[in-house]
Amino acid sequence: MSPRTGRPLLGEEPKNKQIALRVTETTRKKFDECSEITGKSKTNLLEEMVDELHDRLTKKK
Repeated sequence: MSPRTGRPLLGEEPKNKQIALRVTETTRKKFDECSEITGKSKTNLLEEMVDELHDRLTKKK
């Protein structure tokens, strides 16, 4: 049996979906700076922000 090919899973779900965003240069620089300061990837930062916003919005119901 041949070994699996491709990127290894980091977490419970495969990251096989893409999101493209149009932002201002200022927003992009802030996002890059946040990534550098925290040492986290932009993907992980975005996932954290979405999770926090979702939790905040759904807990108010």
